[in-house]
Amino acid sequence: MGSGISRGGAEGVPLETIRKHTNCVNCMCLSEDGSLLVTGSDDTTVNMWSTETDPMEHLGTLEGHTGFIQCVTVHDTYVITGSKDSTIKRWDMATLECEFTYTGHTSRVNKLICTGEFIFSTSHDKTARAWLFDTGTVEENGDACIRVFEGHTGVVSPVIFIPEKAIRIPDKDNRDIYPTDLVITGSFDNTAIAWSFDTGTSLRKFKGHRQPITCMDTDPKGTILYTAAQDRAIIAWDISNAHIMKRVDNAHSGAILHLRVVNRLAYTCGTDYSAKCWVREGLENTRTYKDHTDSVITAKFHKGILYTACNDGLVRAFDAKSGALKRKFKGHEGAVTCLVVWGPKHVDQQYTRVISGGNDNTIRVWNATGLSDEFPEEPEPNHELNSKRQTERLNDLDKRLDDYMPVSPDPDDDDGSLVILED
Repeated sequence: MGSGISRGGAEGVPLETIRKHTNCVNCMCLSEDGSLLVTGSDDTTVNMWSTETDPMEHLGTLEGHTGFIQCVTVHDTYVITGSKDSTIKRWDMATLECEFTYTGHTSRVNKLICTGEFIFSTSHDKTARAWLFDTGTVEENGDACIRVFEGHTGVVSPVIFIPEKAIRIPDKDNRDIYPTDLVITGSFDNTAIAWSFDTGTSLRKFKGHRQPITCMDTDPKGTILYTAAQDRAIIAWDISNAHIMKRVDNAHSGAILHLRVVNRLAYTCGTDYSAKCWVREGLENTRTYKDHTDSVITAKFHKGILYTACNDGLVRAFDAKSGALKRKFKGHEGAVTCLVVWGPKHVDQQYTRVISGGNDNTIRVWNATGLSDEFPEEPEPNHELNSKRQTERLNDLDKRLDDYMPVSPDPDDDDGSLVILED
């Protein structure tokens, strides 16, 4: 079967439309340097693509799961996948072979993160697990699971790993495990739990949401936890004691599906057809990104632009500061399910690409070069701010926003943070 690539290129029209998958594209991720794209699908396969060729070159298909692919991540020369078949697989990119199958979950695997030493996973079976990444000492088909985090009474989905490098305690195989390493999980039981990675025990429970927690992130230092849920609320927690620092009820008018911290700001989106920007300190809403006609699934910040993926089939680009809609990327014939944004760091390759996957079984590549440099359009009037006091408050926040907007060459980075979370 060929790569099924067709070419475009007009503004807002995909540069490439790739029809390699035969069912919904559920997830995608980029390698650390952005040169490799990995996509997972309902068709139970994973595909690898080179982003440095034009069009993207298909590098191979990973086949072996018996259920749809829910999550993918990349570390070094390996791809790690999680599936509805309750297994996790580690694949060698060069050989396209599955090197190890991690078994232990009894239901669908929801999220994955990899530190290089360990893999962390969450599942519909109400547990999270930690696995050895290097299974050289594990017998074939043996148990690579070193921790099971049990205590939630509902599905476990978002997961964060917060390493602490203060005290080194090597285990019998000389792997570095620290007494203060934390794993934080969020659940459909309306709570989040902070676990000791050293012992696997529950340390703190974050209780405050009234409906399932859907997404989480931390500040760059890993001291504040931000959670969002189907109850429309955002809560900032002191991780050290699980106390609520700030709670915003009705942050959205529908379930919140995505939350991501970028330096001093946070971005959320949800089923109320909107995305929003918040100043982390105080959780003050500075911008609402409108125009969507269905649920907004995810959002990616890149060089001053907020890109959103929506169930209405469109990818949108907003000026993150002004809130102005700068471009609509039209092409998907169904909901957009996943999204990555990439700009090569080579000085001779100054361009930006947006890559999206959809339930129309396609991957689409869009040209976003120059969006960050365009003069921002005037935002539409916000009729909700109908009082002088509210207008003055927004102007004050706008001035503060100048100091909060990331200015680093690649503001999608975690600002030097040691926190590792699923994306």
